[in-house]
Amino acid sequence: MDTTAAAYAGAPFNLSVLQSPLFKITLDDGSAYYIHKELLASLSAEWRQHTDNEMKEGLTGEMLLREVDNTTLQRFLQWVYFREYTIDELKDPGSALLIYAKLYALADRFNVQELKAFNFGKLKALLKKRQVDQPNFTPTMVLAAARYAVDTLPNYLQPLRVCLFVQEYPNAAVALFRLTSHTLPASKLSTVNIHAWDQKNSKACPVHWTKINQAQRPLPSLAFALTGFDAPPDNDIQLSASYQWVEKGLNPTYNAILDSGETLIRSAACSWLEIPSDHPVLRTGTYNMTEALTFAGGPKTIPIQFSQPFTRKAKVILFLNGMNFNKKPASRINMHAIDATANGFTLKLETWMNTIVLKAGVTWVAYPEGTLGITSGVVSTSALRTCETPQPKNAWYHSFVGEVAFGSTPKIFLGLNGLDLWGYNGFRLATEVVNGPETNKYGFMWRADTWGDTIMYTTWLAYLAFDPNL
Repeated sequence: MDTTAAAYAGAPFNLSVLQSPLFKITLDDGSAYYIHKELLASLSAEWRQHTDNEMKEGLTGEMLLREVDNTTLQRFLQWVYFREYTIDELKDPGSALLIYAKLYALADRFNVQELKAFNFGKLKALLKKRQVDQPNFTPTMVLAAARYAVDTLPNYLQPLRVCLFVQEYPNAAVALFRLTSHTLPASKLSTVNIHAWDQKNSKACPVHWTKINQAQRPLPSLAFALTGFDAPPDNDIQLSASYQWVEKGLNPTYNAILDSGETLIRSAACSWLEIPSDHPVLRTGTYNMTEALTFAGGPKTIPIQFSQPFTRKAKVILFLNGMNFNKKPASRINMHAIDATANGFTLKLETWMNTIVLKAGVTWVAYPEGTLGITSGVVSTSALRTCETPQPKNAWYHSFVGEVAFGSTPKIFLGLNGLDLWGYNGFRLATEVVNGPETNKYGFMWRADTWGDTIMYTTWLAYLAFDPNL
């Protein structure tokens, strides 16, 4: 037996694969690794598609493997040749857990069933041996692996999540829920609660909001959305929903603010969502349009980049947090998130006919597409009628079937996404999620109403529905 064959005596594969040429795998940082081509191809049909094809990979015998680090690939290659790899669980159980999670994700990515089962067994054994109450195995270690899995593995196949949350591992489950269940508080503000609708509005109507508890540190990002207004005629419509920190120290608090600038607003309402800045799934941001938007000038498209990219394509939902229309008797605006990727998206703002949008504020919320326990979209009055047949009272049921399966009634964050209103004597709009038996784990009832002589041609509402423990 030659030296090579002797080195692999007892190997779990046919030694003839060692006579095949080497296949080069390059990582994002430029590191290069080599493996026998036929050995790699024998692992799964997915790997063979990369090694044996008429494209660049197959012809040159090399491929670029993205989103895999050196440690993960080194352990992968070690397992391929010896069906085992070395990790010192006693010295660093947290790193071991994360390595197991990353190797499972790589195995799932290329459908290497044997390696998936191997790593799943490693995960179960480590969690069973070292519950999170032991001093050298902290909840943060479990959290790191869980977050990696939730953000990386496909939503239809996440045994790591099962491994962490089933009753077999109660301590790990409790720790993870304590660290990840931020509860995402959703709140509302209406100026009707501050002054009567027929009193002139001051420049701002602040309300002092609640203390942020320990589970929500560091300070959250706040996603604001307008939900209604009653603007008198003969002036520009100017309204914005925002916040101002009062205290960022030990007991951080903030004011939620509805600001009508120099214009008169009879009443207004908004909602907002607190998103922890370290939340593993959700991210939020804002964009303020300061140049006038007109139909003649065409839609405005603005590239938005995430401060930190996701590991896969993002789902983005948009809310109107501010608006400033001129005195025309019609207010029209609509917005879309297009060309979304893991790195960002393009915001598209448009109006039509004779409306002039002087300013607009947009809140965006993004999360990885396919994330369990969350869904989002846009509902509109077009679901129950056409814009040619306007009516003041509008209510409709939106079903989650085909979007996501909730185990219980989710929390629902709702806000304006676009509007098409007309009125000589003012612009009036009230929207909300209808609380009642129709709003449950299968869907929700929403309403969009106007009154007086305001004509509502169309109203668009964006929604974000999520498991309370997301």
